[in-house]
Amino acid sequence: MGGFFSSTSIPSSRQRQQLPPVTALHSHPAAPTPHRHSPLARAGLGWFVLLVVYASLYPFAGWTDTGVSPFAFITAPLPRYNTGFDILTNVWGYMPLGMLTVLAVHPRITGWRAVLLALLGGLVLSGAMEAIQTYLPTRVSSNVDLATNTLGALVGGIVMVPFSARLIDRGGLRRLRRRWFEPHATFAILLLLAWPFAQIFPQEFLFSMGGVIRSILLDPSPDAFVVNLVNSWFPGLFDWQDKLQAHPEALQRQELLEALITACSWIGTGLLATVAMRRDAPVLRLLAALLAGALVVKGGATLLQFPASGAWDWLASGARFGLIVGSLVLVLLVRLPRWLRGALAMTLLIVLIILSNVLPPSPYSWVSAQAWRLGRFVHFNSLSQWIGWLWPFLGLGYLAWRAEQTQLQRRDSKRPD
Repeated sequence: MGGFFSSTSIPSSRQRQQLPPVTALHSHPAAPTPHRHSPLARAGLGWFVLLVVYASLYPFAGWTDTGVSPFAFITAPLPRYNTGFDILTNVWGYMPLGMLTVLAVHPRITGWRAVLLALLGGLVLSGAMEAIQTYLPTRVSSNVDLATNTLGALVGGIVMVPFSARLIDRGGLRRLRRRWFEPHATFAILLLLAWPFAQIFPQEFLFSMGGVIRSILLDPSPDAFVVNLVNSWFPGLFDWQDKLQAHPEALQRQELLEALITACSWIGTGLLATVAMRRDAPVLRLLAALLAGALVVKGGATLLQFPASGAWDWLASGARFGLIVGSLVLVLLVRLPRWLRGALAMTLLIVLIILSNVLPPSPYSWVSAQAWRLGRFVHFNSLSQWIGWLWPFLGLGYLAWRAEQTQLQRRDSKRPD
C-alpha cells in the first residue's frame, strides 16, 4: 500500500518546511500586466508613411525649380478652391497616422506625450510633403492641407490613446492575433489587410490581379506565343472578343471567363489566409469578413469616385457566379492538410497571374479605367492599381517562404540529438 501511494503521500517534516505558506499562495496581489509593444503597429506605421509619400508625390516626374521657397505656402493666402470634401478627406487621410503612431510607440511613450508625438509626426510629414510638392507642377502646396492633415493626425492620436493599453497590453488585438494566427504570420496579415484595397482599381475582371507583366513589361496586347499555346489547349478561347457584338454566346463566354478568374483568385486568396491561421481559428467567419470587406471597400470607393453611378455596377453575373462557386469550394478545401492548402494556393495564384496577363481585356474595362483615373482620388488610383498588380506575387513569396520554413522544421526534427 505504501508503494502505491508513494507519489501522493503526505510530505515529511523537512518537505513541509520547504513548502511556501498558504497565505503566500492566495493573499499576494495579482502580478501587474506586462507592457508589450506591437510589431504589427510599427510595420503598419512604416507602410502608411510610404503610402502617404506615394500619394503626395505621384507621379514623381516633371520636377521643376520655379525659384519659389518650398515653405512659401505657409504664409500664402488661403486657397479658394478647397471644398468640404477635400477638407474632410485630408482629415480622414491622416487619422490612421496618428492612431498608428500611438500604437507604435507604446509602451515607451503613452498618454498625452503619445498624442503630442502623433501631432508632431503629422505636422512634419505633411509639411515635408507640401514643401516637396513645390517642385511638382502637377501638385499645389497648400497651408490648408497642412492644417487639416495635422488635425487628422491629432484626432487619430486622441481617439487611440484610451485603447492602446487595452489593445496591446491587456489582450485585444494581441490575444486575437495569437489565438487565430500562427506566430510568424505578420506578413500574411498585412497582405490580407491590403487585399480589399487591391480590388479598388477596375481590373479587366473582378479580382483579376497580377497583370503587371502585360501592362508594364510587355505590349498591352497578349503575347503571341502564349496566346497560341493556350489556344491550342482551349480552341476558340480568344474568339469571343471579336464576336462580342454580333453573337450573344460570346458574351456568355466572357461571363464564364470572369467567373473563372474571380473564383480562382478568391479561392487562392482564401487558402493563403488559412495557411496563416491556426486550427482552432474561426476560419469561415474570417474568410467571410475578408470577402465582405473587399466588396464593401470596392463598392464604397466606386460610390465616392462616381456618385452618379451605382456602387455595385461592377458586380456582373459572371463575377457573382464566381464568388458563389469559389466560396462553396473554399468551404470544402479548408479541411485539407495545411501543406496541401498551401500548394493549391500557390497553383491558383500562378494560374491567376497567367490568366490576367494572357486573356484579352474586357472591351468595357478600358473605358472604366480611363474614367477612374479622372475621378476624385486620382493620386490614389495608381497606387491601388500597383497593389493589385503586385499582390499575387507577394502572396507567392509568402507561401514559398512558409514552405521553406516547414521543410527546415521537419529536417531539424529528424536530426538525432
